[in-house]
Amino acid sequence: MVNFSTLSIFTFDDMVLHYIIDEDGHVEWMIYPQEKKDLVKLPDHQRTPISLVQAKLAGDAYDKNFSNGMTMYNSETARNLTFVGQNKNADQRVTQIRTNLKDQHGNLYAHVVQWQTGSQRLKCWAEFTNQTQTTVKLDYLSSFTLNGVTPFYKRIPAGTLDLIRFRSKWSMEGRLEQQPIEMYDLEPSWKPSGLALEQFGQNGTMPVRRFFPTIGMADKHNNVIWLATFDARASWQLNAARLDDRLVLFGGLPDADNGQWYKLVAPQTTYRTPSTYMTVAAGDLTQTSRRLQQIPSAKSALPIVYNEWGTTWGHPSASLVSESLSLLADHAVDYYVIDAGWYHSPTDDFNAGLGDWQIDQERFPQGLTPVVKAIHQHGMKAGIWYEFEGLGPDSHKYNDTAALVKRDGWPVTTMKRRFLDMTSVEVQNHLEEKMIRPVADAGFEYLKVDYNDSIGIGADGADSPAEGLQAQETATLAMFKKIHERVPGIVIENCSSGGHRLTPAFIENTELSSFSDAHETHSIPIIAANELQILPAAKNLIWCVVHPDDQLHELQFHLIATFLGRICMSGDIRKLSQEQWQTIDTGFAFYHQCNRLIATGFPFRRGPKILSYANPVGYQISGFCDGKTLEESHQVLVLVFGFNQETAQTMSLDMDATKWQLTDEFGAENLTVHNLKKAYHVTIPSHQFVAKALLFTLKD
Repeated sequence: MVNFSTLSIFTFDDMVLHYIIDEDGHVEWMIYPQEKKDLVKLPDHQRTPISLVQAKLAGDAYDKNFSNGMTMYNSETARNLTFVGQNKNADQRVTQIRTNLKDQHGNLYAHVVQWQTGSQRLKCWAEFTNQTQTTVKLDYLSSFTLNGVTPFYKRIPAGTLDLIRFRSKWSMEGRLEQQPIEMYDLEPSWKPSGLALEQFGQNGTMPVRRFFPTIGMADKHNNVIWLATFDARASWQLNAARLDDRLVLFGGLPDADNGQWYKLVAPQTTYRTPSTYMTVAAGDLTQTSRRLQQIPSAKSALPIVYNEWGTTWGHPSASLVSESLSLLADHAVDYYVIDAGWYHSPTDDFNAGLGDWQIDQERFPQGLTPVVKAIHQHGMKAGIWYEFEGLGPDSHKYNDTAALVKRDGWPVTTMKRRFLDMTSVEVQNHLEEKMIRPVADAGFEYLKVDYNDSIGIGADGADSPAEGLQAQETATLAMFKKIHERVPGIVIENCSSGGHRLTPAFIENTELSSFSDAHETHSIPIIAANELQILPAAKNLIWCVVHPDDQLHELQFHLIATFLGRICMSGDIRKLSQEQWQTIDTGFAFYHQCNRLIATGFPFRRGPKILSYANPVGYQISGFCDGKTLEESHQVLVLVFGFNQETAQTMSLDMDATKWQLTDEFGAENLTVHNLKKAYHVTIPSHQFVAKALLFTLKD
């Protein structure tokens, strides 16, 4: 057995970082809530140390536990990493713990953890420095490795741990998958031989496909949750592994075998991985995931966006903008966004024509500047859509091979896209001329950046195909930065066919993100609530597409769904009735009085699991408290949704009517609120999609 002792302990906010070392200098670490520190036990049943940095150099051996071809975990490189030193650096804002290791070749590795004062998350990355005299091929380097899940037992009882991850499909983002680890065979065999591994990820430049790059573990007996989310720009790989008793979570970029990533590192140079954000807390998943997010200040306003996509579906025009502005001017809309199709396309196909960015003179005969002025004159800010990385087959740029992303020398081509090489200075200058300058000159204050296809497994121009993808996406993020610099105060919306770029790399470099392409579906409030575990409500831009034939309860349902984040209204507003406009105005007014609560509040959610997103059945009770718990709160927004239930259902809101005052409500009349036995209850009718928003204030 391996004998561990404590190397060091650090406490950041309510989290403890606990480093342990064995007699041969192998280092592991654990994180756990400070309130649980008295339960922590050092491992005493472990035969194999698992380094807090996982790495593999070409030429070093794979592990022996039938894992060759599946993972590079615990390779000869990682097994030989031993302790060199540890240091702590701190200023008023940031504290950093750097743990230095060396391998059998004399190369140096660093495991770096950074904590920002006042935050409840850790930022983690790894570094590799080639200390030899020749270039080495680094086949794998983890961004993070979290040992000792869970540290509260001598032996982990069966049924204690759940694996947590979030699934994703176009217009069905964020479904929670939480199952006992035994369902993934993540339990030790009769002897520690044969690695238990659950691995997931994606290859390409739409980082949220099949799954979000987030992994977690829940200790149900101690009510503790560990979460890690990778700062994914392109391909990624996350893993849960078990050989002895305790589990290990690790990941970051994929390895050379599974995702075609490797790095050639020259002598005396250093490679640094992208970062992973981590947290641990005693509490529920919704509250724990909020710790990974950057929550805006309490002063944050939540402007309402109108985007004409669901009105024209790719055929905007100056005349339609003019007609819409006169309708919207009196209805508390803050932004008017012109979506795809404003540019010339020979085939009148917004997909096929993108890339040259020539204004369609038939639709906008005087250009965009007069349209922006008209938007401003009606009291709104102006926005416009670009997909600046992509090229449609009808664009001239599509055949400019020198400007294109290539793989094996061939332009990467899908049925609807080619891709600009964002690392090219010529391409960057082209986008300065075709996007940044026109946006600034016309006076736009809002830029919707879309991305509607993936480059795939890799790109030329770097040491490896997946590193080529990293280079492309790093250049894209640099373009976001340039846009912010060139157009001060501009709001950038992150969109990728909806939610395919909902990762920290994109969420935290833009002002808001499209939650999904879910325009015409009753699953919108389900998806929107899912994504509060991924991004803050203040950045969660949610579609509300209205129709002249909407009944009032349908209109209310879709409006209230947007109260889970930011309102993005669309649809054919030209034929709405006065009664429908009155309903919209009432909804907007209700939303505005809850702005601060939505932007900075603590989300909650309960209800049965919804099996089908295509045909949802059940109910959802969600919303926001201004305190971490109901007991600490003074104001609560409760959003009740009914999804075509077979029978009417009455349920408690768990709110004491002697302590809480219902101060305002908005929604379907037949979804009723009543006081039963001094507690608020709601009754949701059957065979309808209905919703009601309820604002409660604590009585004096």
